Amino acid sequence: MNYKYNILFICSLIISIISCSPDDEGTIVSAPENDRTEQQVIDKDSLLGYLNSHYYNSTEVNALANPTIADVVITELLEGETLPSDATLLMSAVETKTTTYEDVEYDYYILKINQGTTTAQSPRFCDKVRVKYAGSLLDGEEFEVKSTPTDFDLAGLIPGWSRVMPEFNVGAFTSNSDGTVSYEGYGMGVMFLPSGLGYYALYQTSIPSYSNLVFKFELLQTETTDHDSDNIPTYMEVIEADYDLYGKDTDGDLVVDFVDADDDGDGTATSDEVGVEVYIADTRVDLQAILDALVLDSNQLISPIKQRSNRNDYTANVVTILDNNGNGIPNYLDDTESERIE
Repeated sequence: MNYKYNILFICSLIISIISCSPDDEGTIVSAPENDRTEQQVIDKDSLLGYLNSHYYNSTEVNALANPTIADVVITELLEGETLPSDATLLMSAVETKTTTYEDVEYDYYILKINQGTTTAQSPRFCDKVRVKYAGSLLDGEEFEVKSTPTDFDLAGLIPGWSRVMPEFNVGAFTSNSDGTVSYEGYGMGVMFLPSGLGYYALYQTSIPSYSNLVFKFELLQTETTDHDSDNIPTYMEVIEADYDLYGKDTDGDLVVDFVDADDDGDGTATSDEVGVEVYIADTRVDLQAILDALVLDSNQLISPIKQRSNRNDYTANVVTILDNNGNGIPNYLDDTESERIE
């Protein structure tokens, strides 16, 4: 991967993060940008007012084994009205989370309806997800609904999504004989985001600048990413605790590690400084079953499953992180250890 490609990749990813929702449409225009700290106070007040004045049909939803985005109905509690006995005020049900973005501390809120049954599979903030979702403004106006499974790279979405998705697990899925896929036990919930974790000053046809956002979602599947195809998963080449894609540049060449094919700049590709064992199967499900049965050492990991170009089968690698000179630094990050692995 050359320098020019990396710059183009990063630029396109930055553009997607600031300008794309899970699937927004319409003209994108940027309004004059407010002070983020001041706007955060306004947004927090609006969100708290919304959560304290709206409820959802909790009894009905909680009785469902696999509730969908269509099953969750959020209703405003008008002045003088009494909360229905089969409903729950949102403020009483949400979890409050805090994150730092652009040096500003933001509160956001998650309504967890289903955690998701597959506890070993939660997306990281830079992974791919398959979801169904519905996005709306606080006034209830929907700007996007996807009722069929849709795939996204969380690294290219608004920052609120990369914070919320790791809070849930996926469920199980079954491939049907007619080519469809059935899902059950998936993570399901609603996120309530301040504009600073959404589009902020950007204005779109259906989303005004500084809009707080509500997303109902079903988390169906997740997949580990390897953006530069170097056999090191992206989550190992970023600062995961800070949701920071651009914080690691081991060789200081201005190409961050998750899109750098030679992380330590020693002239040997990262993919050639690790041990690789290739696994292939006719279907993704079969290959996943093979990989799940493996017993790995602490220095081994599994690369993302990929469909091979111009083939109908699937492949994944078991990668062994090597440290030939025993100095505690893996070969691929050690510019003193440039021996190619044969």
